[in-house]
Amino acid sequence: MTARNILKLSELRSETDLINPNSGYDLIFLNDFMIDANIGVYRHEKIKSQPLRINIIAKVKNPKKINDDKLYSVVCYNQISKKIKKIIKSGHTILLEKLAEKIFQECFKNKRIQTMKIRLEKLDAIQEAESAGIEVERSRSE
Repeated sequence: MTARNILKLSELRSETDLINPNSGYDLIFLNDFMIDANIGVYRHEKIKSQPLRINIIAKVKNPKKINDDKLYSVVCYNQISKKIKKIIKSGHTILLEKLAEKIFQECFKNKRIQTMKIRLEKLDAIQEAESAGIEVERSRSE
């Protein structure tokens, strides 16, 4: 007789056994954030604001114990949206790339943000396209 594969309950791993407790990274995101911005190199873009769609993913080192009563214990996506609004309201930016760099500079002031990916889309840039834009990823320099 051959030995059969018998599943023993004592050998099963729980779902939490699959999590590395020392990894400590979260991904936070801001999807389809819509805002009018003064951005662009062309004359008509300097006269009138245009709609932008912004998507952000940030790799964040959050504390191991998150406190429900203290918002500052996590990186808050609402704070990121407020930073973006402030940057855009500060004046005209010629290039999307420069706008992305301004967002990186402001967000990386929070030491827990390790890496960010920013996608900026102009919705009215090309008539035949839904959007045109850039996607940029940066990591914190050590």
